[in-house]
Amino acid sequence: MTTSDYISIGSLIFATAAFFYSYFTNTKKYELISQYRAEILEWYSDTVDILIRLKIEAKEGYKNESFKNELLSRLSAKIEIGRFYFPNVDKNDKYGNEKPHAYRGYRNLILDFLVFSHQLFEKPDAKNFIRHAETLQKHYTSHLFEILDPKTFLKQTEKYTDKTFSKELCFEDFIEKDPDALSYYV
Repeated sequence: MTTSDYISIGSLIFATAAFFYSYFTNTKKYELISQYRAEILEWYSDTVDILIRLKIEAKEGYKNESFKNELLSRLSAKIEIGRFYFPNVDKNDKYGNEKPHAYRGYRNLILDFLVFSHQLFEKPDAKNFIRHAETLQKHYTSHLFEILDPKTFLKQTEKYTDKTFSKELCFEDFIEKDPDALSYYV
């Protein structure tokens, strides 16, 4: 074997090692992102459940004050837990530096939607603010949606698993494709 043969074999080994390193580090990165994303979605699911229950209770005029207080307490706890996912924003103006570490700076917008919802639902006349609460909830969901970016995540999932978990279809597509399918439901 000549020197060029050894260089070719070495290059091949190096390229193969680089490929495997790249593949496995990207896969591990995807796994870590997936796990963290799942934790945030679980936290989100719990908070939305609480918000919807509070909305129903407020519409009925809070017939059960202890249930309202339990829901408000759970929402408050979710806000505190949310500080680990969405820490306060530091604008380098030393705002809140006298506070404990987790409370320095400005509260993250995601959490502000929950805090303001909490304040609305604790009012005795909360039923008058249902539309406000719904708007806060929609912004909360939309901002989290933007952060978690499900479309990109689905593309990554398809790339790493060869599975497609979403079709780009809406109800109009369904009706256009098979309008008689609705007769089953009517």
